[in-house]
Amino acid sequence: MLRLSSLLLLSLPITRVLSAECTVSHSGSEDDSPAILKAFSDCQVDSVITFQQANYSAFTPISLTGLKNVTVHLNGNLLLPNNISRVQHEINVTNNQPSTYATPWFYFQGEDVSIVGSDDMEWGAFHGFGEQWWNIGNRILRPQLATFNVTNGLLRKLKVVKPIAWGWNLPGKNLRVEDHFVDAAPHNGTRDNTVSFPFNTDGIFYPLESNITVDGYYGHNGDDCISVINGGKDIVAQNGYCGFCSHGLSIGSLGKGGAVQTVQNVLFKNWTMDGAVYGARFKSWTGGRGFADNVKWEDITLVGVSTGILVTQNYYDQDKGGRPENTNSSSTKVSNFEFKNFKGSLAANWTDGTCISDPCWNYVPGIDNTKAIIFDLYPETVGLLLALNLTVENIDIHPQNLDSDKTTVLCDPSTLVSGEQMTLGFECQDGPYRATDIKLPSGALGSVAERRNIFVVLSSIFIASLMLCI
Repeated sequence: MLRLSSLLLLSLPITRVLSAECTVSHSGSEDDSPAILKAFSDCQVDSVITFQQANYSAFTPISLTGLKNVTVHLNGNLLLPNNISRVQHEINVTNNQPSTYATPWFYFQGEDVSIVGSDDMEWGAFHGFGEQWWNIGNRILRPQLATFNVTNGLLRKLKVVKPIAWGWNLPGKNLRVEDHFVDAAPHNGTRDNTVSFPFNTDGIFYPLESNITVDGYYGHNGDDCISVINGGKDIVAQNGYCGFCSHGLSIGSLGKGGAVQTVQNVLFKNWTMDGAVYGARFKSWTGGRGFADNVKWEDITLVGVSTGILVTQNYYDQDKGGRPENTNSSSTKVSNFEFKNFKGSLAANWTDGTCISDPCWNYVPGIDNTKAIIFDLYPETVGLLLALNLTVENIDIHPQNLDSDKTTVLCDPSTLVSGEQMTLGFECQDGPYRATDIKLPSGALGSVAERRNIFVVLSSIFIASLMLCI
């Protein structure tokens, strides 16, 4: 159903001439940050930089900029301070460029940059010692691990071990991530327990730029496994496993504070979601503007997942009170979403250890542990064409220890555009999951292609008008 030709993102081979070599010296106990900075300064262009097979103490936030045609071999490990107050002090005074959610400890910037880890699981790792933060619920002055603001870049066989919070931020373009590993699961906590829960330990998130592929991912974490946020475009994330308590393969959040934000052309393919709150998720804030278009989740296996598929245009901060008034009378438009080939089981609990507010952050009226699909669409979506061409196909999801005929959905048919039910693939209701044939609609909006064309035109007019008002 979706046009995915734009998502064939295999990078062309790049011929490089690397004229300089630097080996990063290792002190043994003192802060190795000055030695790291020196190596990257000496070998900033057309170079190979090698970390020895050792534990490097990166006790000061590091900014490595102006890199061009550089290959980094991380044969050792990079260790943050194993001390909360020292990390907080350093992140409070660093000049590292802030990221989407926090300031990164490591900041890489340049073009034609590769960072290659080790085949050995013991090496090629970034150690955050985050579990001591999780154990006491400390979420003050937490750093994001690393930002890779590179054009034409590669991250291969890197490991993230016990990050404090957010992992890799990829605001660059023409990037490829291969065989990425994340260990953000607590030793003394559980999926359903707030004690030692690894809050905000997102694996990889993509803002602002385009043409990014993740191929090969294995991780345990307590937030989005993969998150595509504002500006993400032409992205493939495939062949992955998310364990412990991921919050899903996510688009968003978008539109906070009424912002005009966009995402387009994204493919999630061949993932196992084990113990996650969501398998596939789209999230935009109440009153948001902008759009998300041409997104596909395909071949997803669910193992004890709270909700298989969620689309919400009504997200809000529930620990700050009730739903705010939508003064914009708007929502982020969603179009050309496809959910295909989902199979597996739902969890006994519809939330997790991040549920610290009342109501819980992921509560929607009617939610329980039998919901394969939740479409929480903005109530005024019909007149504004805010949700168009959403399709669900080949779904085999069942509640834990129950047959698939006990599977239910949440969906308000009054929020569907005329003809949308015919291409939806399931009966939109608050009740049992019933698959329906996908048919070309009849009526005022004609074929699927015609409806898409109408939506594209309306979206262009909509965004243009908003930009004139900003």
